[in-house]
Amino acid sequence: MDSCCDFSHDQLEYTEIKIKMLLKNKNITVVGSGCTGVATSNFLISRNASVTLIDTKPRNELEESLSTLHPKVQTLFEYSEVPLSSDLVVLSPGVDIRSSFLEVVRKRGVQIISEIELAYRFTKTPIIAVTGTNGKSTVTTLIGDILRQAGKKVAVGGNLGTPFVALLEQDPVDYFVLEISTFQLEGIKTFRPSIAIILNITPDHLDRHKYFEEYKNLKGRVSAFQKKEDFLVLNKDDDVVMDLNQRSVAKKVFFSLRGKVSEGAYLEDGSIFTCFDKKEERVLSVDNLNKVMQLQVENILGSIAVATLANTNKSDITSVAKKFKGLGHRIEWVRKVRGVDFVNDSKGTNVGALTKSLKVFSRPIILIAGGKEKGSDFGVLKSLFKEKVKHLVLIGETKKKFHDILNGSFTYEDAESMEDAVRLAMGRAAKGDVVLLSPGCSSFDMFENFIDRGNQFKKVVAQL
Repeated sequence: MDSCCDFSHDQLEYTEIKIKMLLKNKNITVVGSGCTGVATSNFLISRNASVTLIDTKPRNELEESLSTLHPKVQTLFEYSEVPLSSDLVVLSPGVDIRSSFLEVVRKRGVQIISEIELAYRFTKTPIIAVTGTNGKSTVTTLIGDILRQAGKKVAVGGNLGTPFVALLEQDPVDYFVLEISTFQLEGIKTFRPSIAIILNITPDHLDRHKYFEEYKNLKGRVSAFQKKEDFLVLNKDDDVVMDLNQRSVAKKVFFSLRGKVSEGAYLEDGSIFTCFDKKEERVLSVDNLNKVMQLQVENILGSIAVATLANTNKSDITSVAKKFKGLGHRIEWVRKVRGVDFVNDSKGTNVGALTKSLKVFSRPIILIAGGKEKGSDFGVLKSLFKEKVKHLVLIGETKKKFHDILNGSFTYEDAESMEDAVRLAMGRAAKGDVVLLSPGCSSFDMFENFIDRGNQFKKVVAQL
């Protein structure tokens, strides 16, 4: 590949005009025509590149996302070959970097990168990168809110909402705050956040990554190109996260629910504290948090650690933390019906998220779970179900898999719809119990997405 497409961060002293010249008339192929692919294509066109957008799907299935596509972008649909004229290939998150159709250009030495890698090469603005299996969107949003409260100009997005490459239109800002997935980290070459945080790591997306070790290592790549002056914030309570501790040269900061940390944020006697430069400071009581966020203290701790590193003060942190109500479909209290609390955790799409949700509650739980398979091992849930779950209502494709694992050792029944599931759960619940929707699976067998699944749950509960 022509080296003028392969520029490093250190070369970004170029003016914008010179950067545009680097891409002028270069043939760049963008793979995947969803939100990220369209944003990437438009960005490259604005930098004078010659862009071809390809997708395996027919055009008529993509009309909504293509409505904002620049007319200068060439398109190829129902197409799975990368043009041999490509000088650079940029992948959307949904495209596996190991896909066989990429081998031809890979063997030619053409660089294949992710959208976040491309965007990174066009900015010198500090980046806060949030990754982990669960809680990414909540923490990304909360960090952004705290920084805004502190008077900083921030652009929030990445895997959450607006693609990184589209956020560049908002530059100059003080920080980019980005939710980052393993799908995006597959294709980085130089991506270097000033502050990175790894919230937790439990098995997920094993239908794509195949092995947990691969998935874990990809999460660790968020720090792969950090330097000694950068920060890596780690969950001290997560052994898998801590296993990545020695792989990074960045300065380490920690957060913990179990007690004091040498540097970072921690929970002690019902209050949140920070410790930086050997100075301990009480931030706020858990009782001061919104009811929903009292169930997500771990996310609060991680956010506070990052926000403190970004030079915010205690008053700004406490002001936002007290008001923050969390995001929808994430341990979201819906309503109380005849003494039974209904909680929507539709975003709990993996075993790790389901495990965390169950551990939040000390009361008996009637659990609604199941959905589309993601390669997870449900066997690890068996003992936890016996400890925490009063009764299980199963939905979706994975019902049989749950049956086989539980093998009659646990009380459960099948539901054919969300309305049916809520009705069955209510019939098993007593005053003081919790009916929890935390599927542990993706939603695409019965619902449009996890939002649709959660909204259907809330709609049915509202009618009880």
